[in-house]
Amino acid sequence: MILEGATLPVPSEIILPVTGFLVYNHTLEFWPAVAAASLGGLLGTMIDFSIGYYLGRPAVLRYGRKIRLSERHLMIAEGWFAKHGSAAVLLARFVPLLRTLIAFPAGVAKMKIPKFLAFSTIGIVIWDIILIYLGFLAGQNYSSIVGSLDATLPIIGYAALGGIVLALLLLARKNRGKPNPDSDTLPNLGMMMTRFEADRPNYGISQACPVSYDNGKS
Repeated sequence: MILEGATLPVPSEIILPVTGFLVYNHTLEFWPAVAAASLGGLLGTMIDFSIGYYLGRPAVLRYGRKIRLSERHLMIAEGWFAKHGSAAVLLARFVPLLRTLIAFPAGVAKMKIPKFLAFSTIGIVIWDIILIYLGFLAGQNYSSIVGSLDATLPIIGYAALGGIVLALLLLARKNRGKPNPDSDTLPNLGMMMTRFEADRPNYGISQACPVSYDNGKS
């Protein structure tokens, strides 16, 4: 969770439910799992906060380019922080993407470190509890979920297949309605030949110079 807290592409929405499933299987304990996940998230978010706090916005942008974080994403987080103030650090923990990005503007704004830690801890712990518990519930209902998927997946597969066939038919119909460049060329060529024949001077016998025959008579 340190990586996710540092805005790296490691989604807690996937990792923590799996952790909850391991709790259901008695591989992990619930509260130690919550504590470990929350501590990792807190350490990660402190990395982002420290970059903004000690190095400023230009360093945040340089760091963002390395992790494919655009300036537009940072501006969204800055707008959220400007609108909600310090409470944004808590509220953003429940909004995808913003939950980690919010540490950057908080650091740039020189938010007090104890206050940032307090708000971040509350938000991170609540988020981790929710996701781990959802994974635990999924483990409890594993049999019914698998049964539902067994009944639903064939229907989804047939629907997807029908959609593909329909898309192919529509595409074929659309292509059939397009004009054929080769077929357009032949009529145009015929029209050109007709115009050429009409404009060409007629050098036939009917318009040739008359020839007189005197049969030797003068």
